[in-house]
Amino acid sequence: MAIYKQPLSEEIRRMSELRMISYEQPLNEKIRLFMRLELLMARFQYHISADPQPENTVAALHLLLDLYNLSARQDVKSEILKEIDRVGQSARLLLRDEAADAAKLDQVLEKLNHHSDVLYQQRGQLGNHLKNHAFFNSLRQRSTLPGGINGFDLPLFNYWQDQSIHVRLEDLQEWSAPYKAANAAAHDILDVIRDFGARSDEVGKDGFFQSTLEGRKAYQMMRVELPMSLDCFPEISAGKQRFTLRFVNADMMADRGKQIKKDIHFTLVLCNF
Repeated sequence: MAIYKQPLSEEIRRMSELRMISYEQPLNEKIRLFMRLELLMARFQYHISADPQPENTVAALHLLLDLYNLSARQDVKSEILKEIDRVGQSARLLLRDEAADAAKLDQVLEKLNHHSDVLYQQRGQLGNHLKNHAFFNSLRQRSTLPGGINGFDLPLFNYWQDQSIHVRLEDLQEWSAPYKAANAAAHDILDVIRDFGARSDEVGKDGFFQSTLEGRKAYQMMRVELPMSLDCFPEISAGKQRFTLRFVNADMMADRGKQIKKDIHFTLVLCNF
């Protein structure tokens, strides 16, 4: 969903024809939180997708524990609702711009209003529905030990494992429902931010690139895109005013990588909405 159409330079057009690896870097803690939620829910959904094996439901259970721990440390729902308000205000301001796509902005606002309504209907913080859940708490207490979640220390877990796949999937869907709703909102927010970015073709001289972030814009995310044919990856260090990229040789993954000593052509996307 591109709100503005941006012409691509010849260098970016050439690079887009190659197989690329995209490296995303959140530029504030709120976006980092949303990206972690998005990552955990994507893995969770993978394990409970069509025709899962018994081991998949156990893996999904571990991911649900990670989701609970994530929401226990921060008020995820409150942060998402605040970001819905901020993105909504930005979208309404952009509607005044004749160059913007009003239909797509209206679609964004409609989705955000829906997510806001759904989240406000949930009671308390994200994860409250599992706070006093006996089975889940027993798993949570054992999860810090290597191999702690097992059938011999937790007979109830052994019992749950022996239930039909349909019973286990129903349980997992019920337990994850509030996280699914929160992730749907966070995912749509991230999609808007990802699509509203300024792309440029850049060169890291001798494997190093440094630049400043425009002070008037509060960037939320950075994306570095590299051709898969390059045996290197970017180490990204970003602050409020400037950022640096150090392109590291990936040939020897067992050792600490060394900065690659050649010019690296890459696509830089700075996202703010």
